[in-house]
Amino acid sequence: MRYFHWIGFLYCFVMTVSCTQDASRFRIGVAQCSDDSWRHKMNDEILREAMFYDGVSVEIRSANDDNHKQAEDISYFVNNGVDLLIVSANEAAPMTPVVEEAYEKGIPVIMVDRKILSDKYTAYIGADNYEIGRAVGNYIASRLKGKGKVVELTGLRGSTPAMERHEGFITAISHYPDIKLIDEADAAWERGPAEIEMDSMLLRHPKIDAVFAHNDRIAPGAYEAAKKVGREKEMIFVGIDALPGEGNGLELVLDSVLDATFIYPTNGDKVMQLAMNILQKNPYPKETVMNTAVVDHTNARIMQLQTTHISELDQKIETLNGRIGNYLSRVATQQFGLYGSLLILLLVAGLLLVVYKALRSKNRLNKELSAQKKQLEEQRDKLEEQRDQLIQLSHQLEEATHAKLVFLQIYLMIFALH
Repeated sequence: MRYFHWIGFLYCFVMTVSCTQDASRFRIGVAQCSDDSWRHKMNDEILREAMFYDGVSVEIRSANDDNHKQAEDISYFVNNGVDLLIVSANEAAPMTPVVEEAYEKGIPVIMVDRKILSDKYTAYIGADNYEIGRAVGNYIASRLKGKGKVVELTGLRGSTPAMERHEGFITAISHYPDIKLIDEADAAWERGPAEIEMDSMLLRHPKIDAVFAHNDRIAPGAYEAAKKVGREKEMIFVGIDALPGEGNGLELVLDSVLDATFIYPTNGDKVMQLAMNILQKNPYPKETVMNTAVVDHTNARIMQLQTTHISELDQKIETLNGRIGNYLSRVATQQFGLYGSLLILLLVAGLLLVVYKALRSKNRLNKELSAQKKQLEEQRDKLEEQRDQLIQLSHQLEEATHAKLVFLQIYLMIFALH
């Protein structure tokens, strides 16, 4: 039994080593507010960067613009013991207590792109939305030569980017008395609501010189509404994001749907780097602000070439990662087979050891039995010798007794004669 215990111990050790190789050192939860092309790009960058760190697992959940769903996602991550949270708050006020609760439980929280109405988070990374709004205001004022009527289609008003972009825009155009913001509406970051709101604005205002859309999904919705009534040539459309790809901001500029769009960097790789600095106890900044730049007809083609090249490199990285994953899967299978073979060898060695010990015990017992048998035989021989001696002695006693009786009879006969 002692040897079987050792075999069991070795089996547990081998399995522990095998499992440890796949175990995660750090678990990171990402609570995204929306599910769109900008978020997809960020998520891809986060996952791609995570490949460069051993033992890191990332789980991403999207709230689809639902505050309640995002609160549930954050609670899910907290209850499942993630080591770090990455949160892009759908709306600031509803998400503040949920994020604060996670932070107070000792979980590091990185706010990405959107903030909460509190400083109870570990770090923030994203663009300066106030500066982007101000840059858009200055650009529109320059294109209109300091005079014109502007409408604004905002993102979800409860979100900090929408608030800050609006504030920055108002600050910029306040320096141009002849630039008037004649209307604004909440388009909730989406194309459909933007088209509906723009329809209403076109009915209310016979003259609109520029449309400030808070992102590049809102902008084409406003453009389509203007195009339906033949007024798209009367105004310029400016968006924010400048993502590459069909239907995104960069292509919309090249297709002359947008006059310009402003780069709103996703920087998922930098988000992941920040997360690892926090988890590995390295120095990190509390606030990380990304830069922006305008993309218009003067640089859109160059941007397209650059982003196409980057996209090709990303695809190659993903291909290589797939091949590495397949290789690691084969290695894991081979390791499992190796550990299985090792276990079988250990079992066989254990059985052989048990058989060897049993044979040694049998030989030892045989020797002991032989010695005992020999001893018994010697004792038997001695007893037989003693028995023979007793029999001989008995015969001698019997003969002596008979002689004495004969002598006594003769003596009595002689005595009787006298």
